[in-house]
Amino acid sequence: MSKETIEIKIAGRSYPLSVLPKEVEDVKDAASAIDDRLTKLKSKFAVQDRIDLFAMTALQLSIRVKQLENSKAKITSKKDGKEETSTIELIDDLIKRMNSAMER
Repeated sequence: MSKETIEIKIAGRSYPLSVLPKEVEDVKDAASAIDDRLTKLKSKFAVQDRIDLFAMTALQLSIRVKQLENSKAKITSKKDGKEETSTIELIDDLIKRMNSAMER
């Protein structure tokens, strides 16, 4: 399946990514959510260091992922006799591909 190159912005920085067409909106929404969390943390606390803000945002999001995993909130359904990939597996795959793109 062909990938689409998009550009997302987080904390004022641009990041080009190659994603599947069906992932474009989810990735853009995720980037927007991260940026919103960073902005809220920055305005709520006296922390100005970008690394600290990213660390706290990552921690908040990781806690949420753990809560979803622990509550068995995986979405697996069957359509036309085929089992779909769970949300957690899709997120893991996307994170691996993003990490791989950043290593280049």
